[in-house]
Amino acid sequence: MWHFQKIDIVKLLTDGKYITFVGGGGKSTFIEYIAQKASLKGKRVAVTTTTKIYAKEPYVCFDEGIGRNAVESGPVRIGKTREGEKLTGLSFHEVARLGELFDMVLVEADGAKGKPLKYPADHEPVIPPFSDIVFVVAGLDALHGRVDTCVFRWEFFCAATGVSRDADINPDLFLRFFTDTMLLKGVEREKCIVILNKYDIMKKRNEAARLAKGIVERTGCREAILSTVFYNLFYRVTKVDG
Repeated sequence: MWHFQKIDIVKLLTDGKYITFVGGGGKSTFIEYIAQKASLKGKRVAVTTTTKIYAKEPYVCFDEGIGRNAVESGPVRIGKTREGEKLTGLSFHEVARLGELFDMVLVEADGAKGKPLKYPADHEPVIPPFSDIVFVVAGLDALHGRVDTCVFRWEFFCAATGVSRDADINPDLFLRFFTDTMLLKGVEREKCIVILNKYDIMKKRNEAARLAKGIVERTGCREAILSTVFYNLFYRVTKVDG
């Protein structure tokens, strides 16, 4: 039996300190949403990366030290250094140290250049092993788009799967991304929550629900969430006994 429930996404994270985000489909927007909402609930929140993130104010460079004001002034972005418009990634040890200062550490551990889906390179993703929760994010706007338009590193994907670059991303092909060599690479199943983002663009909402169910059944991830940050709506899809 399936359970479909509207939830408060921040309450879902109550027991998590280190929360990591991989995949595509609007990770940065999703992270910022959670950071702002958690901060309004009184949490001290750090947004950081093991790869790179944009240097959005307020930000701090780890090597320059993190003052008390940064900790208490709301969500703060933290990178090792600044290079151009971006903050560079922290080591796992440095990410762990942030947990001594902040109630919640949100880690962007992957990049997708704004594409809704991705195929990882050998060095990706960079997931801290002590992560309490790993969100695997995919954009529903990939559905019925072309592979070479909607997939970051589509060349790798096509070489590995034999799928042509101009193939239509139908629901079956969308589900193929949820494997140990693609979006679930390096992700421990007991920590994994799949986010199907941009639910609001779906004309056929049942199609999104079927995808969520298919992902849970195929992967062993504990749940999937249909998400639309724009409308502040999140629906949890879980399979229950009975």
